[in-house]
Amino acid sequence: MEKIEDILVSAKEALIQKRTDESIELFSEVLNIDPENMVALYSRGTAYYTMKEYQKALHDFTKGIDLKPDSARLYCGRGNAWLGLQQNESALQDLNKAVELDPHYPSAYFSRSEVFERMSEKEHADADRETAVRLQQQISQAYLDSQGIEPVYSLT
Repeated sequence: MEKIEDILVSAKEALIQKRTDESIELFSEVLNIDPENMVALYSRGTAYYTMKEYQKALHDFTKGIDLKPDSARLYCGRGNAWLGLQQNESALQDLNKAVELDPHYPSAYFSRSEVFERMSEKEHADADRETAVRLQQQISQAYLDSQGIEPVYSLT
């Protein structure tokens, strides 16, 4: 029998290579052995989401939240699943929670801006999009700094 770590590596590779059905099978195999494996739960939820199987994604993200209620990534994932199901209020609730848990998580702001767009709240949508872009730039700059890469300034 393969070790869980080996199956997870294969599952992640399949997901990255867009072999989504195969990745779901492999993540499910991990979850049959270890039903509380957070990597497998989150990743299978993400795979279901990419296949537009929003109910199944919702199930995995909700189970993950039950196990790890302080995860902004899980709330963001579930918020996106709600968004896929056109459930704007539920999406907004989860994305607000994601922002509350991690105010430096750009994905939550990008997703929440989409909810605000759908709710015709343009000012909120624009503000969240701007925040997301700023956070993403800060993360990118911090990475470059950590690698000792000097910023390139344009001469314009």
